[in-house]
Amino acid sequence: MRINRDDLARFFDRKGFYLILFLCIVVVAVTAVYVTNNNLKKMAELNTAQEKLSTTNANSISKNLITEYPTTNNSSSAVKEESKTKVENTKSKGVASSNKSDASSVSDKAESTKTQENNALNTMSNNVAVSTEAKSENDTTLSLMKPVNGDVVMEFAVTKLTYSKTLDEWTTHKGVDLKAGIGTDVVAAMGGVVTKVYNDSRLGNTVEIKNGTYITRYSNLDENIGVKVGQAVEKGSVIGKVGNTAKFEIAEDPHVHFELLKDGTYIDPMQYFK
Repeated sequence: MRINRDDLARFFDRKGFYLILFLCIVVVAVTAVYVTNNNLKKMAELNTAQEKLSTTNANSISKNLITEYPTTNNSSSAVKEESKTKVENTKSKGVASSNKSDASSVSDKAESTKTQENNALNTMSNNVAVSTEAKSENDTTLSLMKPVNGDVVMEFAVTKLTYSKTLDEWTTHKGVDLKAGIGTDVVAAMGGVVTKVYNDSRLGNTVEIKNGTYITRYSNLDENIGVKVGQAVEKGSVIGKVGNTAKFEIAEDPHVHFELLKDGTYIDPMQYFK
């Protein structure tokens, strides 16, 4: 059968649109199949690589654990050593009674050493101890004059902590700091004899006065100390002037650092000011 060109042209005019649409669908379908197969292949290769990597890491971790913790032989040795020790201890029970006196002697020595250490610690702490008992009958007779007329800059704190601006920390404080301008006269809080005049590396120029079992100390004084060692002073007499020599309290307002001791024990002087 011979196909006429005019008939072919008319066929494409009528069916051409559907033919092109069919070809497009075929192309899209083939492309989708190709892309899907390609993606599946890549995913399979990726999963295989991940499985190999996981297996390699697991083997590496196992080797590291075996290398870092080869405890089997050590544990066996430890068990054997422990068993040996138990056997030796069992054998030694038969002669334990004969060594009992030696053990007691060692225990007594250890206890004695511990007691000596405790005594040493107690001796060291006596210098910063504070009496927590009520005033005794003798205490009621003590009457102090304030070294300067000023407010408390830093309170007495031995059994508790108080904040130090200079040190920027919480610490103990064995006296009271009484505010006063630099150059203000500092007077003796009680009569007595001057026992020390010295420069303290922390509290600066200091005067110490003793009266019986009581000692008063005046620190942060200037260079012009008005008394000498061995000199008798009366209550209220001028012993020096407020300075700025206390390095450990340099950030505080100008003040005199005042301490009171009885039998070597630091006590709060505020309760004795009259």
